Amino acid sequence: MILETDGYVELIQYLTEHLSIFTEPAPTAEQAEETVRECFEAQLANSIILVNQQHEIDTATRLEIVREADGILYDLEEVLASVLDTRPGQQQQAFIKEFVGLVKNLFDCELSKQGL
Repeated sequence: MILETDGYVELIQYLTEHLSIFTEPAPTAEQAEETVRECFEAQLANSIILVNQQHEIDTATRLEIVREADGILYDLEEVLASVLDTRPGQQQQAFIKEFVGLVKNLFDCELSKQGL
C-alpha cells in the first residue's frame, strides 16, 4: 500500500537526514518514561487506529494496514537500532510525533486514491 511508494522512500530519507536528533542524549529532566521504540510503537498504533476509524474500509484492508505498520516498525528498527532503547527528550518526541503524522498522511492519501 504505502511501503512501496515514493512518498515512503522520501519519508525514510527524511528520517535518515535527521538522525542527529537522536544521537545526542536528552537531558535527564526532559526524558520520557518510554523508550524511543515504545514512543514510535505507541504513536504508530494510535495513528493506525485513527486511519481505521476515519475510513470505511473492509477487514482485508485493515489487515493490510496492520502488516504495513509492522513493516514500518521494522524499517525504524533498522535505521534507529542504536537508539531504540534510549529515552527520548522533548525534541526527539516531537520528531517522532511529526514522523508518525507523516506516515498517517501517506495512509490517508493512499486510501483516498482507492476511494476509501
